Amino acid sequence: MKIYEAAIAALNFIKKPATASEVYETIVDKKLYVFGAKKPVEVLRVTMDKHTKNKAFSKMNVYRYFYKHTNGKYELLEEFRKFSVNYEVKEPSLEELQSDNCFEQIFELATQQKEKCKAEILTYLRALSPSEFEEFSELFLNRYGFKNMTVTSVGRDGGIDVKGALKIGIAEMRVAAQCKRYAENNKVGRPDVSQFRGDITGEYEQGIFITTSSFTKEAKEVSFKPGCVPIVLIDGEQLAETIIEKGIGIQRQQVEIYDFDADLIFS
Repeated sequence: MKIYEAAIAALNFIKKPATASEVYETIVDKKLYVFGAKKPVEVLRVTMDKHTKNKAFSKMNVYRYFYKHTNGKYELLEEFRKFSVNYEVKEPSLEELQSDNCFEQIFELATQQKEKCKAEILTYLRALSPSEFEEFSELFLNRYGFKNMTVTSVGRDGGIDVKGALKIGIAEMRVAAQCKRYAENNKVGRPDVSQFRGDITGEYEQGIFITTSSFTKEAKEVSFKPGCVPIVLIDGEQLAETIIEKGIGIQRQQVEIYDFDADLIFS
């Protein structure tokens, strides 16, 4: 069983709303799941919250099995109950519904802001000159975790724009990158990827192809071939996402969101 499946089974044993601690005790008692975490109740609570209909976090699971009341107790949604309800079902109050809707609006706005930021990043990158984009790619790869990435001299290394290394354990893998500052509709095709592989074969163990546009299906198919140097493809969407993740030129504004949970008072 997965954790959320064990929680569903436990609530079907309990046959009434229960706190995360009560659900955990039933899971252990019925040997439904073995927790390896130091704080198993917290792990269980977070997992159940991500599967809860009236919760809204930045990363929610698409499948919802529980409803959580303001007293901290979880209740199985009707379609997942294997018992007849013999207790009064508490309907969410107007305040609860308004609060849930508020959380959803906050996270929807946060998602919209992130997409706006990604669009601004790509607009900026596409306005760079080819040499400026190569310099940016050098910085990007160094921040990503590669070692000693440097822009190559113009015309010296064929299709190689940036080169360096990737440290794996005690060994280092020689890495080369090609950087294409393309418009959104100018996709990188299979010939570009194949040519780049030809340029680095025999001298480098891995290639990275970075573009501000995207890759054709054929380019993606040829990027990894048995017996050939693998080519990692980074398109505009991935590039913008990673820039945000690594905080390159990004200012983060932290907004604290408060959600009362009675079950946490004595935990």
